[in-house]
Amino acid sequence: MNKVLLLLGLVLIMASCFTTKITEPVYSKIPKTRILIDSVEASRFNFDWFSSKIAGKYNDDSRSFSFKGTLKIRKDSLIWMSISPGLGLELGRVLLDQDSLSFMNRFDKTYFTSSYSDLSEKVKSPLTYSRIQDLLMGNSLSNFEEKKYYADLQNQLFKIASVSEKQLKKMQRSRRKSDQEIYTALINPKNSKISSQSLINHMLNRNLMVSYEDFEVHERQDFAESIGLLITTDKSLSLHLSYSRINLTKQLKFSFKVPKSYELIH
Repeated sequence: MNKVLLLLGLVLIMASCFTTKITEPVYSKIPKTRILIDSVEASRFNFDWFSSKIAGKYNDDSRSFSFKGTLKIRKDSLIWMSISPGLGLELGRVLLDQDSLSFMNRFDKTYFTSSYSDLSEKVKSPLTYSRIQDLLMGNSLSNFEEKKYYADLQNQLFKIASVSEKQLKKMQRSRRKSDQEIYTALINPKNSKISSQSLINHMLNRNLMVSYEDFEVHERQDFAESIGLLITTDKSLSLHLSYSRINLTKQLKFSFKVPKSYELIH
């Protein structure tokens, strides 16, 4: 009988070893705001050169299309993108510098150049070179030194917001819509990387939301290889990007020469 009990005990112990699951930590304590901000800033994706193959899908109220291409960035200087419809033919090229954005359409043999203020007006969302670069790299769209921020906890993610929950509810109840730009970011406690971030302006009925997924390690840094972008005003625009074959060491060239035969459009 003792041998039977011993054998039964061993079976139960072995079974418990195989069925025991490693549970994720449960976060209930909110870090101090300054500590949380410092951890997010310390986890910024840093680079001098960035190149990647990209695959994307674009949607707005009137059209939808998929594309492939190449993305190149020289930090704080140039963003270059070549886009094709997936058939091997180049549809166009995009070049951003600190002052303007240019697009060359290979199919229509046209090109245009826009300032960031004009571009922001067209898409109804505040865009600058720095914000576009940070959006693509998964870094914060907000300068944390410019205003007061608040820390909170939401769905097991740390939250940073430029208004408190009390202030936000007051703004939502008010008949007079605030022109204040509200920034919110959800932070993964494991690596202090941004899981999603948004910029909202209630007066302009404008909402920019960005989400980050599929994190992989590149040069000892976590980087989101999938980005989802949604801009909502009186219309909506969405963009999804996936990165592959990322390189952070190769020095890059940025070819963007518009043929003289191309027509300038406005």
